[in-house]
Amino acid sequence: MRWNSLADTLVQLVQSIVPPEGTGLVVTEAELDVPLEVNVGAGSQGLVVLAQPPHSRWKSGFLLPTHMSRISIVVENGDGG
Repeated sequence: MRWNSLADTLVQLVQSIVPPEGTGLVVTEAELDVPLEVNVGAGSQGLVVLAQPPHSRWKSGFLLPTHMSRISIVVENGDGG
């Protein structure tokens, strides 16, 4: 399985927050509690933090530990224009 950088994983999570089409709703605030497997690797620019959702919800004893991540997003004045 290919690991994504933490930045790419966070961007994908944020981009997944969309209201249903045709409802006229606008998302102004979101809070996500997401389990992530986190690893550190070496890239061409140096160390890079890698993260992905766990591939199993079971604690098997040989998979990487899962870290609970909390992401809070709020639209501030001037951001939505």
